[in-house]
Amino acid sequence: MPYPDLSFSEITSAVVRQNLRPDIPRCCPSSLANVMKICWDANPDKRPEMNEAVTMLEAIDTSKGGGMIPPDQQQGCFGCFHSHRGP
Repeated sequence: MPYPDLSFSEITSAVVRQNLRPDIPRCCPSSLANVMKICWDANPDKRPEMNEAVTMLEAIDTSKGGGMIPPDQQQGCFGCFHSHRGP
């Protein structure tokens, strides 16, 4: 949950009024980060249609985790997010 201290209505308002978006983790591959940024554009006219977003996501190289799994954790899934999870 990117904003645990905010209610749904507070998040919704901040997204619309203040262009609130989650931080993209540093370990996120640039190809995925770019898709996220495009899909989160404040101007709805600049956002891709769902089929375009799917095409962009399908084009990302996901071999070996697509760059999201640190080399020392290649067996896990999305290893770069492990430090952000609770017990």
